[in-house]
Amino acid sequence: MLNCAHIESDQKGVTTSRSSVTRYAIYFTPQPGTALAAFGRSWFGRANDGATLQAFSDSGFAGTGFAKVPSVPGRYTGLHALFKAPFALRDGMGVDALKSRLVSFATRRKPAETGPLTLAREGRFLVLRPVEPTPMLDWLAAQCVAAFEDFAAPPSETERAAHASPNLSDYQRLLLESFGDPHVLSEYRFYITLTGPLDKTHLERVTQALWPVLEEICASGVTVDGLSLFGDCGGRAPLRLIGRYRLGA
Repeated sequence: MLNCAHIESDQKGVTTSRSSVTRYAIYFTPQPGTALAAFGRSWFGRANDGATLQAFSDSGFAGTGFAKVPSVPGRYTGLHALFKAPFALRDGMGVDALKSRLVSFATRRKPAETGPLTLAREGRFLVLRPVEPTPMLDWLAAQCVAAFEDFAAPPSETERAAHASPNLSDYQRLLLESFGDPHVLSEYRFYITLTGPLDKTHLERVTQALWPVLEEICASGVTVDGLSLFGDCGGRAPLRLIGRYRLGA
């Protein structure tokens, strides 16, 4: 859990904390009880709140020539899609105000459908992403940036360096300088990261092994019906779930 010293109840068993949290992020996490949530719990070996669960079976990878898929659960917060990248709070801003803003923001937005999904490469990572463009999700992400930018401290040199790449366009470099992330606003694309960095052969093998597991989920697509607030304690990864807030609730 986020903090053992002071935990209070939130919606439907979600927990929140009043401890000193140095970074926050806004993600989509699947509603508990859905097929995607069940897959995420088994694939990452734990829930977003940090509870340890049975890891994904290796039986689907027999004969593929590798022992462990580097899903990097210590870095990733469990199964999620990013809407606002981790940020530190500006001086004078507090978590209670941030939570209130997110509750209000979520209430005024409608759920959005991804449409059919596919397993795809995003650089060296394996992701789930929509087959067709998703303007409603892109707009929701842009609204997140606008609605919560006054809470976020200016990006540090370290944060900018973490996202820097020689392949960035001039526009993406401007976004990186302003927001600490080059993939916001018109550069945003919705996807759910499944693995850490893999070589091409490894990516293909994991894709082949995972497709039978995810085929039905991909065909149906996912309803983005809530936004989740995450935080970390003292800069320690991974971020932990503070609360999940329904869209249009």
